[in-house]
Amino acid sequence: MTDRNRLPRYILESWATEENPWYTTEELLEWIEETRRQTTVSVQKIPYSYDGYWHYDKDELGIINDQHAYFSVKGIYLKDSTGEKEQPIIIQDGIGYLGILAKIIDGRMYFLMQTKIEPGNINYCQISPTIQATRSNFTRKHGGKEPAFYSYFVKRENCITIADQIQSEQSSRFLGKRNRNMILLAEDEVEVPPTHRWMTLGQIKKLMQYDNIVNMDTRSVISCIPFVLHNSEKDIPKGIKELFHEEAFLRSFFNETSPDEIRELYAYIGDVKMDGAYERKLVDLFALKDWSFDGEKISSPNGNFRIVFCDIEIEGREVRTWSQPLLEAAGKSEFGLPVMVCKDGILRFLVQAKSEIGCFDRVEVAPAVQKEPNEEKVTNAVEKLFFEKLEDNRDIRFRGLFSEEGGRFYHEENWNTIMEFREGELEELPPGYFWVSFQTLNILIQFNNCLNIQLRNLISLLEL
Repeated sequence: MTDRNRLPRYILESWATEENPWYTTEELLEWIEETRRQTTVSVQKIPYSYDGYWHYDKDELGIINDQHAYFSVKGIYLKDSTGEKEQPIIIQDGIGYLGILAKIIDGRMYFLMQTKIEPGNINYCQISPTIQATRSNFTRKHGGKEPAFYSYFVKRENCITIADQIQSEQSSRFLGKRNRNMILLAEDEVEVPPTHRWMTLGQIKKLMQYDNIVNMDTRSVISCIPFVLHNSEKDIPKGIKELFHEEAFLRSFFNETSPDEIRELYAYIGDVKMDGAYERKLVDLFALKDWSFDGEKISSPNGNFRIVFCDIEIEGREVRTWSQPLLEAAGKSEFGLPVMVCKDGILRFLVQAKSEIGCFDRVEVAPAVQKEPNEEKVTNAVEKLFFEKLEDNRDIRFRGLFSEEGGRFYHEENWNTIMEFREGELEELPPGYFWVSFQTLNILIQFNNCLNIQLRNLISLLEL
């Protein structure tokens, strides 16, 4: 049996390791490319044709399918203290599984990942969790096979639970959509099919340095790994400090979190949730102000996305051919996480409390910069400093292009940037912005619906 007290060490050592006795990182990249070459994928935009499967239903306020399964696209109206807004939104009831199976082999922790084809992925095939299944998938509404490894995450027999949280997805596109993010450590032997490979956490992080290789669901699950197990540097097990390349990040990991960080953040969030000027309701998709249907797409001149309809054929899926609506972005979004080495020598991260139209509980903790294609870029001092540095290519620790969820979004990819701010560059923070340590973020991520998907994805990109 695995010593649970050693799990943090196993995880951190896996993070610090790119060696793999079966596959080098370069061989994993070739495996992904070979999967692409060998898999037939065809995704064609087509005019809307209401054939009785995907069709507009006025009583249902939008586009549904005849099984009332998978998802639907409806209109949504929001009125709050900032004004009024209407747009299409995806309704997807039921919580899905995003699960990664881990195993300790010869003293090293590995994570079982798969190459998965999604119709909306810009390059079709990306590294995905061990299991990535909506409720419609695992209840087999499509008539296909049970997802591989499903029983592990339902029964959890002979497994140690490393992470298990129900987390939100894009609240600007979905109404309250959530998935169960899980990491299980298998104690028994695991039979690995050709679609899956063992990787160290370090290899997964290395693959994140390539554009559009590691999918959104993997990034979300990886971000949920719990590390908050020590209250001060003196409690860190021997040998762990040497794994970190930056003293300030080590201290952000292990120094005791100030209770004020969480209290101040949650006090602000509580005020937002108690704002009485809030009304949200579903409305007719084809009666939205400023949105129009031209026979092929539903769009708005100022919208951040449009709705298109596609014919899809993918070899090897549970169902090979089908059609469905997809949301196509109007451009690339910009998500930015500023970091700063503070006077106490701790690396802190700049976040904001952000409300979005589809939020499960009105507001979540988001990265300091979260801008969709048609949004005004600069509205405060934080955004001004971020985009000035971005234009000058200054103080950028990481910048990469990543796809959003390919099952509902068509070729959507967004910039994710980790950028260093320095003491004195911001005179004061705008309301709703907070500097927090990694340990604070790691505490909050252990609870449902605290950190939004954009912030979780950025956290997954951090390097030791």
